[in-house]
Amino acid sequence: MYINEAFKLAQMTDGQTGRNPAVGCIIVRDGAIIGIGAHLKEGSSHAEVQALAMAGDARGATLYCTLEPCSHYGQTPPCTEAVVEAGISRVVFAARDTSLDNTGIAYMEAHGIEVSHEPHDDITEFYAPFFQAKKDSACYVTVKLAATLDGKLADDSDSSKWLTNADSRTDVHKLRHTMDGVLVGRRTYELDQPKLDARHVSGKKPAKIIISRSGDVKLHAADIDSEQRIIIITSRELETTAEVIVTDDLSPGHITKLLYKHGIRRLLVEGGSSVITAFIEHDCFDEVVLYYAPKLLGGTERNRFYHTEEKELSALKQLELKSVDVFQHDVKLTYRKGQNDVHRNY
Repeated sequence: MYINEAFKLAQMTDGQTGRNPAVGCIIVRDGAIIGIGAHLKEGSSHAEVQALAMAGDARGATLYCTLEPCSHYGQTPPCTEAVVEAGISRVVFAARDTSLDNTGIAYMEAHGIEVSHEPHDDITEFYAPFFQAKKDSACYVTVKLAATLDGKLADDSDSSKWLTNADSRTDVHKLRHTMDGVLVGRRTYELDQPKLDARHVSGKKPAKIIISRSGDVKLHAADIDSEQRIIIITSRELETTAEVIVTDDLSPGHITKLLYKHGIRRLLVEGGSSVITAFIEHDCFDEVVLYYAPKLLGGTERNRFYHTEEKELSALKQLELKSVDVFQHDVKLTYRKGQNDVHRNY
């Protein structure tokens, strides 16, 4: 029960902890909750430290945490030391930190603390993007699409407002809130002038990332000296107020590694069709989130979300359905790569 409550706390801060994972913690003594905590943002106190501060006297209590307490010095001291100093008698955690060779379990046990790992499927899945990005030193990539039933992102005149309904668009903002950056191609940026923020659900503005091989990007007025982080990935130096990443290799796999070095752990790829096709063709994605509008547009092959040279059935990309949501008549399908395809081909 208490692990589930700690998980709710972690979910509430998902998307606002930067390069750190969102963590929830609850401290219980004699059947009463005496402390709760959540990691609120990168550089701030971890969930365990916040919960201990609320508890005050936590001697003999049990600490429940979504992720095992950290045991290393980063922007803050190790949580394991704080747990030991507080006199906690038992620690229960749901997910192991698989990115570390040495954890603090032995340290806590050596100081007389009973430590229990109680796996929780939903929490393990919750942390999967963080650990995969850290292992690969590359962004965890979600491709997001809003399309008609016949696979069009826009009509043949490049108009795309609005394919999906208001409820679907609000859900997109919830998705963006969990992301570090949202990526589009230069053409999509110029045509749509997208805000790429989460304003309908929060004040968060993930980094706005624009790919342009030529570097011919004219920032919109709203993006000049904007508080939102603007990143242009291009092959040449530019004079601009945006942050510029210069590289001769604009392949999706290389881009995700570069962005990871610049603090982008979770990346949302939103368009246009050429950019989406490139990420899919290079197997440089982990999830696909597809919002289907109950509309048939027709027209040419222009603006179909996935277009390649002729292929055979043997080249099909098999995905696993993760969830289905319905927003009035729109359908949201979330797919994840199967277990046999977890390593991307760059």
